[in-house]
Amino acid sequence: MAIKHKQMKIGNSATAERIAQVSQTLRWTLVALVIAAVAELLVWRTFSRVGVFIPKSEGSVLQTVYTVSVQIGTIMLNFAVVLALVSLTLSLSRFRVGGELSNGLRTGSLQQRRNFYLTIALVAALVVMVTSTILLGLVQNEFVTVTIRVALLTAFWALATDMWLREKNWQMRMFTALMLAGYTLQIVDKLLHDTVFPLMGVNWQETIYEPVLMAGELLVVINGMVGFLAFTRRAALERGAFRSMLEHPKSLIGAVALVGIFMSLTVLTIAESSIVPILGLYALGYGMHWNLALYVISLFFFLYTVFFCFGEWRRGAFYRATALGMVLLFAGGYTFQISDQYLFALVGVLLLARPELMESNDLVGGMN
Repeated sequence: MAIKHKQMKIGNSATAERIAQVSQTLRWTLVALVIAAVAELLVWRTFSRVGVFIPKSEGSVLQTVYTVSVQIGTIMLNFAVVLALVSLTLSLSRFRVGGELSNGLRTGSLQQRRNFYLTIALVAALVVMVTSTILLGLVQNEFVTVTIRVALLTAFWALATDMWLREKNWQMRMFTALMLAGYTLQIVDKLLHDTVFPLMGVNWQETIYEPVLMAGELLVVINGMVGFLAFTRRAALERGAFRSMLEHPKSLIGAVALVGIFMSLTVLTIAESSIVPILGLYALGYGMHWNLALYVISLFFFLYTVFFCFGEWRRGAFYRATALGMVLLFAGGYTFQISDQYLFALVGVLLLARPELMESNDLVGGMN
C-alpha cells in the first residue's frame, strides 16, 4: 500500500512538472501572439487604410515606407497565425496532460460537465487548425470554408457554455451571452448567404442578411461596455465604478489616449465610404451601421478594461488571461472569411473560458 501511494505521489509530481513546462511555454507563446497580432492590426490593417490618404508619388520615400510597412504587416499576420496554431496545439497538450480531456468524457460534477464542453471545443479547434492549414494551399474552397465556420461555431458555443457554468454573476453571464451572439449571428448569416440563399435562388441581402449583421454588430458594441462591468466588477464593488476608474489613472489615460488616436484616424478615413473607419476595427467584419458615438463609448470601456487587467497582472491568472484574451478578441474581429484572423478570436475565447490555461497550478476560479 505504501509503495502504491509513493508511486502515485511520484506520478502526480511528474504530471505537475509537465503541466508547468507546457504552461510556461504557452504563456510566452501567447504573449508573443498578442504582440504580433497587435503589430499586424496597427501596421497592416490600420496603416494600410490611413496610408491611401497620404500623398505619395511613384518612387518617393513615402511610397517606399508605405509599401514596406504593408509588407511587414503581412509578415506579422502570417507570424501571428503560426503562433495561434502553436498556441492551440500547446493548449491541447496542456489539457491532455492535466487530465481535463479524459475527465470530459464523463459527466457528473460541475467540473466534469465543464470538461465535457472543453473537450468538444478542443476537438472543434483541432478541426479548425487542420482545415485552416489545408486552406493555405487551396487559397479558397467553399467546402473547407464552410467546415471552418461550422467548427468555429461549435467551438464558440462549447467555450461559452463552459464560461456560463463557471461564472454565476449576471455581468459575466451577460458578457458571455453577448459575445456568443456576436459570433453566432455573423457566422450563421455568412453560412446562409454563401450556401442556402444561392441554392434557393433568392437574394435576401436587404431583408435578412444586412439586418442580421446590424443586430450582431449592435450586440458586439454593447458588449464592450458590458465587459467593463464584468471584468472590473470586484474593484467596482469595493470602491464604486467611478471612483475605481479614478484610482486607476494609467488605465484611464491609456484608454482616453487610444480612443483619441482612433477618433483622429476615423475622421481621416471616414470620407471614403469603401474604407471601414478605424473605429470599426473594434467590430471588424461588421459594417459599422450604428451611430459613431456608440463606438466611441464602447471602445473606451473596452480599452479601459484591457488596461485595467494588464495593471492587475500580478493579482492572478484571471486578470492575466482576461488581458491577453480581450486583446485577441479585438485583433480577431468578426470576419470569418478566408482570413486566418479568426484563430486569434478562438484563442482569445479559450483564454477567457479557461484562465488556468497558461498557469502551472491547477484550476483557477472566476470572480464569483
